[in-house]
Amino acid sequence: MSDSFLIKGAKAYLKITVALLLATVIFSCADSNGPSGYKKADNGTLFKVHYNGDDTTLVSNDEIVTVNLQYRTDDSVLFNSSSMDEPMSFPVIKPTFKGDLYDALYMMGTGDSMSFAVVADSFYIVTAGLPEVPEFIVPGSYLYYDIKLLDHMSTKDYNQNKLQNEKIILQNYIVKNNIDVAPTESGLYVIPLEKGRGRTPIAGDMCQIYISVKELDGSLLFNNFDERPLDVEYGKGFDTEGFMEGLGHLNTGETAEFIVPSWIGVGSQGMEVVEGYTTLLYKVKLIAIRTIEEVQADRKRYKEEDEKEKALLKALEPERIKNYLEENDISLTPTESGLYFSEIEAGDGIIPDSGNVVTIEYVHYDLNGNVLQSSYVDKTPFTFTVGTGAVIKGWEEAIRMMSKGSKAWMLIPSDLGYGSYQRSKELKPYSPLVFELEITDIK
Repeated sequence: MSDSFLIKGAKAYLKITVALLLATVIFSCADSNGPSGYKKADNGTLFKVHYNGDDTTLVSNDEIVTVNLQYRTDDSVLFNSSSMDEPMSFPVIKPTFKGDLYDALYMMGTGDSMSFAVVADSFYIVTAGLPEVPEFIVPGSYLYYDIKLLDHMSTKDYNQNKLQNEKIILQNYIVKNNIDVAPTESGLYVIPLEKGRGRTPIAGDMCQIYISVKELDGSLLFNNFDERPLDVEYGKGFDTEGFMEGLGHLNTGETAEFIVPSWIGVGSQGMEVVEGYTTLLYKVKLIAIRTIEEVQADRKRYKEEDEKEKALLKALEPERIKNYLEENDISLTPTESGLYFSEIEAGDGIIPDSGNVVTIEYVHYDLNGNVLQSSYVDKTPFTFTVGTGAVIKGWEEAIRMMSKGSKAWMLIPSDLGYGSYQRSKELKPYSPLVFELEITDIK
C-alpha cells in the first residue's frame, strides 16, 4: 500500500485524464484549405460553426474551460466525453503551435458549439511515436473535434466555485445525518463510535489500525476491517493531513468516524482515483500502539504466510481448472498457451491485430459462477489498443480469434491473467479467470 494514499482500484469505470486527452491533439495541421465546409482562421485553425451562444467574451490564456467534447474520424467516434460522469474541465495554456486545440478554444465563448479539423498523420507518427499510421487511418485524413463550450472562467473563480460546491455538499451531509459534533479548527469532524481506554498516540508511535475510506455518496474506496490491520507511524506522512489529525484524537481501542474536507485531505488536485475538492469519510479503529520490533515481527510472519498461501494456490490451480471443466461439462482443448476458448456467436469483418483500437463488453465470473464485474451493468465498455500490453495476455490471445460482433467464452489460467498478483479479495494469487467477451467495435 502506498504511503501517499490508501485508495487502490476503487471505481469500476475508467476515466480519460485531461493530460492524456490533450496529448492527442498536440500536432500540426497540414497547409491546406481543410475539409469541405470548414473555414481556415487567421491563426491556422480549421473550423466549422454550429451554434453561437450569447457570450461575447472569448476564452483566454490561463482560464479553465468546461466542455463536452468528442473526437472522431470521418466515419468513427474515437472518444466522447458524454460517457464520463461529468463534463470535462481543463486549463487553457498558450498555443503549442499555430492552429492547435488551444487556438481553437480561443475562438469560442460560453454556449458556442464548433468543430475543428486536424491532420491525423502528425499525431500517430510524431506524438504517439508509431512507425506508421495505423491501417484504419487513411494517410492525410483528418481527425475532427466537436466542442460545446459550457463555461470558461479564471482559475481563481473556478477553484472558488469548486470549493463552495464542496462546502454545500458537506453541509447537506452534516444536516442529513444529524451530526452535532463541532469541527476542529482545521475543519475536521471526529465522531466517536466506540470508546477506548488506552492512551492517545504521540509522534513516532506505531499505530495498529482498521480503516475504511468512502466518499460522502457512499462510494467505498478502501476497507481492511475484518482483514489484516495496518501499522501506521503517527506523525509521519501517510494518507492525508486530516486522517493523521483524527488519529491523534483516538484512545487505544477507540473507533471513530472522521469527516475530512479537501483542504486537509485530497486538496484541489485530488489523490489517485479521488478528484480534487472531494470530502472523505473515514472509519478508523485504533487497535493498539506497538513497538517497531512488534510491527517488524508481524510483517515477517505475514510475508511467510503469504508465500505459503501462494505456493498452495499455485499447486492447486490445475486441479481447480480440471474440476471446473468437469463440473460444467466443458470439453475443450486448450490452445498451446493453455487458454480455453469457445466462440458463442460469430462476428464479421477483420480480426484485430496490433495497432487496432478495440472496444470490448465483458462479464467476469468466478469459478462458482458468480458475476464479479460486468461492463454491461456498469455501462463501462473497455477500449484499448491491441499489442500495447494494455490487457492481460489471455484477452490479447482471445480477441485475435474474434471479429466485430463476435461473442466468446474463455477460461484463462493465471499465467495468462494476473499470475501471483492478488487483484482483489475475490481474486487471489494464481486464480483462473472466466470471461465472456464481446467485440463491439474495431478501428
